Amino acid sequence: MLTSKPSWVAVMTHPQAETLVAERLRNAEIECYLPMLAEKDKRFKKNPIQEKPMFPCYLFARISDKQIYQTRTTKGVIYIVSSQHSIIEVPEREIEAVRTFETTQRKIFLHETSELVKGAETVITQGEFAGLRGRLVKGCKDGNFCVSISVMNISFVVHLRRDELRPVTTEEHADDEPVGLLNKE
Repeated sequence: MLTSKPSWVAVMTHPQAETLVAERLRNAEIECYLPMLAEKDKRFKKNPIQEKPMFPCYLFARISDKQIYQTRTTKGVIYIVSSQHSIIEVPEREIEAVRTFETTQRKIFLHETSELVKGAETVITQGEFAGLRGRLVKGCKDGNFCVSISVMNISFVVHLRRDELRPVTTEEHADDEPVGLLNKE
């Protein structure tokens, strides 16, 4: 539940209105974050690399309980993501993970072991993604693996070094409680 302390929330917008909604929210002095990805678009011959929203029809806003109405009534906003009439707060670590995915070109490598096989759940222990969980999704060249990390129900594949990962333990599985929108599959 939102309080007077601002929290990150996901805001759904009308299609292709993300940038305009972000501008309107900023003009209303509401902090927002619209993650973008550079994609090659063959339709544009002069400049084939186009910036597009990472999450089409969504952006993030940092709002307090007093800014809910203003956010909801901003032209172009469809709704603030909620569940059972309660606004879902997006943890800061998920916002930081999205920022990292947006800015990094980093490739990390992982050596195969019996504990880390395709489908195994892992915890990233070092680097930009420390603390996030992922799943080994496929073998790569030279005995390396690709790790899928899900944020906001979107999976990103990164390469990790073996020393930056460890398998999730049985005890960790028993203690699991879902946090925000991270790693829902």
